Amino acid sequence: MMETEIIITKKPRLKKPVLIEGLPGLGLVGKLAADHLVKKLKAKHFADLYSPHFPPQVNIQPDGTIEVPHDEFYYWKNPKKNGSDIIFLVGDYQAGSPFGHYELAGYVMDFAEEMKVKTVYTLGGYGVGYLSKKPKVFAAVTNPALKKKVEKAGARFEKTGGIVGAAGLLIGMAMLRDIDGVCLMGETHGQIIDARAAKAVLEVLNNLLGVKVDTKELEKRANVVERE
Repeated sequence: MMETEIIITKKPRLKKPVLIEGLPGLGLVGKLAADHLVKKLKAKHFADLYSPHFPPQVNIQPDGTIEVPHDEFYYWKNPKKNGSDIIFLVGDYQAGSPFGHYELAGYVMDFAEEMKVKTVYTLGGYGVGYLSKKPKVFAAVTNPALKKKVEKAGARFEKTGGIVGAAGLLIGMAMLRDIDGVCLMGETHGQIIDARAAKAVLEVLNNLLGVKVDTKELEKRANVVERE
């Protein structure tokens, strides 16, 4: 494999789709939140992303077969007449180099344009060095006109600095293509798997999308981690 490739199993027909990215990052906050949504909404798998920028390995499965590293796309059709359908980008991998990050973000945004995505939401953590009982959710947007809606949903605009990896580059490239972008970052320790921060991010995202998903499993997982 000499270049990144997205292999579509079956292309769905979607209504005003938005893209939600939840790949590994600080505290696995974005990954936990997106994976939880995929599970609870029973989203359907429809494409895989393979890249030479992922680790040079294969993974042995429980049945003895192997799997090539890849990320996955899922979709969910919103039953509400005027609601947006959702495309999820989830998985266990991000690129291993700056060049790889840019290339992957470009491929994903090409795919998003092909799927006629209207808004890109990226999910991640904001490292503060401690576990919070009530994590704040900080946001960054591509368009000032989005701020009021995001604040109403429960996020704050209090932090400056960089957003590293897919969570930052995807909304950056969305902006260059005149597609709205929102990054939601849950306040997190940074070195500990943080389900409570994921729950906080998910609650804001639920408000933005008008989707109600039970977060009790994330709460239970957070309690276990904190006890340990």
